[in-house]
Amino acid sequence: CRPEVLADALVRTKGTRGTRSPGSPHVGSALCALKAMDELTRMLFRLGRHFGGQLDAAASLFAMRSSLLSYNATEPVIDRAKVIRLGWCLKESDHLKVFRRRWLVLSRQKLCTFKLDGGDYTQPTSSIDMSNAVCSATSSTTIVVRELANKGSSHESPLKVLCLRFSDGVECRAWLTVLHECISAQDAPRANQVAMWESLYHTKD
Repeated sequence: CRPEVLADALVRTKGTRGTRSPGSPHVGSALCALKAMDELTRMLFRLGRHFGGQLDAAASLFAMRSSLLSYNATEPVIDRAKVIRLGWCLKESDHLKVFRRRWLVLSRQKLCTFKLDGGDYTQPTSSIDMSNAVCSATSSTTIVVRELANKGSSHESPLKVLCLRFSDGVECRAWLTVLHECISAQDAPRANQVAMWESLYHTKD
């Protein structure tokens, strides 16, 4: 039986009831999965005495513990003190391509959507790193924000795409202005660094 199948069976049979803490449902799931992996790892090591090939699978499962231990669903992804703009919008889903109502929150570092307003900003439904973002209006009420890999290089490519629809053109233009300001503020240090390296390169010539 494959290790991932065993791990899935253990998590399903143990469930997550009694391990969830209020306001952070994913913590209970992570701890339950961690406990299941520990049990599975011990079992595979015991099997490894007879079947040496299982030791590699046990080692790889044990290595996954660090990511589960470092996971903290109660830590906010956005600092409330650094919020620039927030409000309701309609966000297009990644797979079904249907628009759902989302609470949109912007800081200098991140653009995030949440299911509810006034929460603790710990569980975004999507997020964009503004240091690698570009945005454009595709209609009078729609903005598309893209997070790029290798922004500013000849090999940049989209990592994430958010299609956001607003109630009217005034709200859309206000969001577009603020988004452009955030992106420009993030691009300025990058442009200064490029200029510095170019000046050093020409000085050497």
